[in-house]
Amino acid sequence: MQQISEVWETYRSCWNNSDSQRRTDRLNEIMTQDFEYRDPNIELKGHAQLSEYMEQFQSEFKGASFVVTDFKIHHNRSMAKWNMINEQNEVVGNGVDFAQYEDGKLNQINGFFEAN
Repeated sequence: MQQISEVWETYRSCWNNSDSQRRTDRLNEIMTQDFEYRDPNIELKGHAQLSEYMEQFQSEFKGASFVVTDFKIHHNRSMAKWNMINEQNEVVGNGVDFAQYEDGKLNQINGFFEAN
């Protein structure tokens, strides 16, 4: 279970990593080759597409970051409730992500939040 927590923390931190090569490399380390991501705004496959989406997020929401408020794990799955905060540490959004893991790596994430 500790490994899944560490994988999730690496994933979460990638949303704030502005070095695209470093971010993509980190995602590659923690995700399966057939990784899939879905949220109300997009559906994509692979760590490269997710890294590009993260870069778009950083451009659109300058200085925003995510704080996990609840994290649960069972049977190679996790649930993470989170708040998106701005540079003043004010909550500007919240949501929940459900993830699936395979051999200790992220295989799938489904995110839920108010769509833009």
